[in-house]
Amino acid sequence: MDQRFSLLAKLGENADWDSLTSEQVQVGIREAKLTGSEFTAFVRNGFRMQIGDFFRETGELTLSIPALPRPTLQELQAKFSWIKSIERDTSPTDAVILKLGTVLRPDEERVNGTEYERRLVLKPGLCLGYQQAVWPTEHQDEFPAFMALLGKIYIDFSGLVVVDGDGRRRVPCLVRLGLRWRLHWYWLDGDLDQLGRLAVSCK
Repeated sequence: MDQRFSLLAKLGENADWDSLTSEQVQVGIREAKLTGSEFTAFVRNGFRMQIGDFFRETGELTLSIPALPRPTLQELQAKFSWIKSIERDTSPTDAVILKLGTVLRPDEERVNGTEYERRLVLKPGLCLGYQQAVWPTEHQDEFPAFMALLGKIYIDFSGLVVVDGDGRRRVPCLVRLGLRWRLHWYWLDGDLDQLGRLAVSCK
C-alpha cells in the first residue's frame, strides 16, 4: 500500500499541471470512476498509453454482404416514424465482408456511451450501417454460424446514427426476439457490455 501512495505522490510531483485547463481537470473529477479504471489500465500497460484504436476482432462470424445503398431519411421515417434526423451515415455502399469485434478490453465489463464513442476511432466506412443490418436478418436462415450466435450477443451497426424526437441518438442493432434475429435501435448513450459486438467491414 505504501508503494501505491508513493506512486501517486511522484505522479503529482511530476505532472505538468500548468498545461492542464480547469475544464480538463473537472472531467477527471466528474468521471472519477472511469478515470481510476483508465489509470489502472495505464499502470498495467507498463505506464504507456494505448495508441491507435481499441478495436479487436472476435473471430465469431464472417458474412459476405452485397453492395447496398444507404437509406434516405424519408425511407427510414416510413418504417420508424420516431426518427427525426440522421446525425451521420459513414457506412459503406459497396460489397463488404462483415466481421465482428469489440472495443472493450478483455478485463472490462462495460463502458458508458461516451467512452464507447471515443473508442470508435475507426476509419470512415469501416463501421457498417442500417443496410448491412437489414440484409442478414432477411437471410438469416442461410447462415448457421450467424444463427448459432442468437441470444449470445447483440450486434451494433454504428455506421449510422439517427436522432429521435427527444434528442436521443440511436444506432441499428441486431438482437434476439424469440427464435429470430430482429432489428432494434440501440441508445448510443447507453453502456456497451461484454455481450456487445461491433459490425465492421473487412474487405
